[in-house]
Amino acid sequence: MSSINNESDLKGLKVTVMGLGINGGGAASARFLAEAGATVTATDLRSREELLPSIESLKDLNIRYVLGEHHEEDFTGADLVIKNPAVRWNNPFLKMSRQIETDLSLFLRFCDNPVIAVTGSKGKSTTVSALYQIFKESGRTAFLGGNITVSPLSFIREATDSPDAPVILELSSWQLADLAWVEDNTGDIILRPEISMITNIMHDHQNAYDDFEDYVADKKKIFRNQDEQQILICHDDERGKTFADEAKAQTLLISPEGPAGNNT
Repeated sequence: MSSINNESDLKGLKVTVMGLGINGGGAASARFLAEAGATVTATDLRSREELLPSIESLKDLNIRYVLGEHHEEDFTGADLVIKNPAVRWNNPFLKMSRQIETDLSLFLRFCDNPVIAVTGSKGKSTTVSALYQIFKESGRTAFLGGNITVSPLSFIREATDSPDAPVILELSSWQLADLAWVEDNTGDIILRPEISMITNIMHDHQNAYDDFEDYVADKKKIFRNQDEQQILICHDDERGKTFADEAKAQTLLISPEGPAGNNT
């Protein structure tokens, strides 16, 4: 399967955005792709009325909409499908697709800014917001996106114009699983954060996983591509120490009393 390495590679492609949604990710993907010169179809099982805010935000662009249903030909005939995190990988329409990406995978392919990635069962939104505020109050440029309902594609051009500015990404277990799937199927390394952080691991989202360890395995994907020059931050507990043993990155273990040390 061929990969897409530059925004210019999108020009002229037939792209289907699966899951337009109302939280910004689908609309940001559709806008970015259309402005890059792709022929875009946005499809969603919800009605036009339910999706009107997203559709209105894209009214200046030539985008085709298929709403309330999916059409097989929009997947078999597409050069590229952009998957919404809520769509399961066993979806029959995805199985028809030639190549699948997400808004995050496209962003990380095209943007070389340093990345600070945060995941966890609870507290990740608070953590990324606090990190962003710290950079802002120190007078440094930074960008914030991901699961916090801001697609990084919405600020990709501003970020690439400030290549030293960190991009802070909140990543859910589903988004991490999506990124790993894209990596495994293209052979490309996409997510390699300079700093990764796991706030905690709790019994969450178990309706979407066969068991708890499958959920933990998706969380661990945040550090799987890091090397010895990069940093992983996690709790100083049994689970955090297991992460430290598995990670190649320098690991900083955090407890209520402060940093406990690292694995180097």
